[in-house]
Amino acid sequence: MNFKKPVLFGVILALVVVVVTTAAWMANPAYVDIAAIVTVVVLTLLLTKFYVGKTSVTTMGMLTVGILWAIIAAIFDLVYASAFSLNLATYYSNYLIYVGYVLIIVLALVGHKIFGAKAAATAPAK
Repeated sequence: MNFKKPVLFGVILALVVVVVTTAAWMANPAYVDIAAIVTVVVLTLLLTKFYVGKTSVTTMGMLTVGILWAIIAAIFDLVYASAFSLNLATYYSNYLIYVGYVLIIVLALVGHKIFGAKAAATAPAK
């Protein structure tokens, strides 16, 4: 399995989520969790559609990609929290951070089932 595209898509996912949540925090800190979850849902499904459309991947392969994306998002969260000198214990006590990580994995699998089935149905027979 080539990890070049999954890592690139994972970095894009993590960067966009960090940017959106930072912008939401500047507007009103109460909207950060909502903005993060909505961004994770939309962007994970969109990136899964792009990834499944470009490569042939099994369900276990997509599970691996989803876990890789969650790990990349966790690394970006740690860098973000450290860069802004946030209290890590307080930052990671928010359970919605973990919900976001699980959502990335679950939505990668759901997107694979939705978009992978369409790709397989439209693929020419050999």
